[in-house]
Amino acid sequence: MNLDQQLAAPGACLMVIAPHPDDESLAAGGLIQRALRHGARVHIVFVTDGDNNPWPQRVLELRWRIGTRERARWAARRREEAQGALHELGADAVPVHRLQWPDGGVTAKLVHETKTAIAQWHALLDEIRPTLLVLPDLADSHPDHSALHVLLELTLYAMLPERPLQCLCYLLHGRARLDDARRIALELTPQEAACKRAAILAHRSQIALSRGRLLHFATAEERFASGVGNHSLRQPQLPWRPPRTLLPAMGLFAVDADGGQRLRCGARAEGAQVLRWRDDTPAAATQRPLQPPYYVKLFCTLPSPWVFDHWGWKRFTA
Repeated sequence: MNLDQQLAAPGACLMVIAPHPDDESLAAGGLIQRALRHGARVHIVFVTDGDNNPWPQRVLELRWRIGTRERARWAARRREEAQGALHELGADAVPVHRLQWPDGGVTAKLVHETKTAIAQWHALLDEIRPTLLVLPDLADSHPDHSALHVLLELTLYAMLPERPLQCLCYLLHGRARLDDARRIALELTPQEAACKRAAILAHRSQIALSRGRLLHFATAEERFASGVGNHSLRQPQLPWRPPRTLLPAMGLFAVDADGGQRLRCGARAEGAQVLRWRDDTPAAATQRPLQPPYYVKLFCTLPSPWVFDHWGWKRFTA
């Protein structure tokens, strides 16, 4: 795929989906500039306002307790920073769509409001009609990012073959790497790289504690994976097998286009469909059969300050 040719094509439209303010600059600050230079339409979608961001807020505001009012103030700050970042990218005038979903709550949207969320994304894609969609990769370890990818995959499956479009996926969190077979790079000019760096720095609240990590993305190359990818597992078994002693503290999320289910691990596996661990022992039973493609995620039910996923979502097509 030649990105310059695609962005210069008649009717080209770039739609960048950012789970949080700053993801647009980190993942696609150069691509946004390039699209504008070619005269393509550009739309930015901020899924959350990034309001559930307690540690930078505690440090910068010198407070410990963070309630509803404080989160609202932080969200306003991050919206303002995002607008400043778009200014640095020369994108002041691009349409910005703010869904204002709960920060840290995209998984709940996926599991508990599946059909409503798919319908919302379908309507937005119908309204914008992008030719190039930029979204988080399924392998991203931030739960908002990976859950958003699942939602968008389910939306795109529902729309095909009505209106196929090109997708680029990005990775910002975790140790996973982009699929080499799908890797595509955009080489930035020195000016584009400088503007991208300035856009990242415009997110001052995030730079406060994560300057080094964020500026790691201020390079002369942006890397993406073309298409949503073939993450599907070929075997019907789940790829995990937690120790027996941990099973009471583990759970599974399972979701398809008809909705999500929260399942208990180690419960008596009797139901509409039995999910099995990698050693083929029963893991849990669903309340209804899952229709492919469906997605399953293993998680720990115990409270933890750790935000990122250890296991993540897996896609099954049969």
